[in-house]
Amino acid sequence: MKKLLFIFLLLPAFISCGPGTVKVVEETYPDGKEKLVVYYTDNDAHEKVREEVFYPNGDLQRYGEFKNNQAHGIWRVWYKNGNIWSEGEFKDGEADGFRKVYYENAQLRYRGFFTKGQKSGTWEFYDENGKLQKKAEY
Repeated sequence: MKKLLFIFLLLPAFISCGPGTVKVVEETYPDGKEKLVVYYTDNDAHEKVREEVFYPNGDLQRYGEFKNNQAHGIWRVWYKNGNIWSEGEFKDGEADGFRKVYYENAQLRYRGFFTKGQKSGTWEFYDENGKLQKKAEY
């Protein structure tokens, strides 16, 4: 199930990074496995469009896209066990949109929204069993 979800989440990125991008392995582990992979446009601008960071076992640790060389769109980070650690939206290099952070057991830790890098609206915080602990207004 996790592999199917992984494919579903990355499918738009693979489609959008067809012709016109160049994959560059910028860092490797001592055994040669990829650690940091960055995709750049293959034009004169050579702009960064996507970044992937991997754990030593090859599992994805972090994934995000760029626009004008700044974080833009949805970024995701995973625990070593494969569960999602966090996901959130960025615009022009700063947090802007939803943010969700999870415990290692996959329970939601907190969720809320950012507006131009600042927390906004109602944020909800949960315990490791999924019970709502508090709400805060920003």
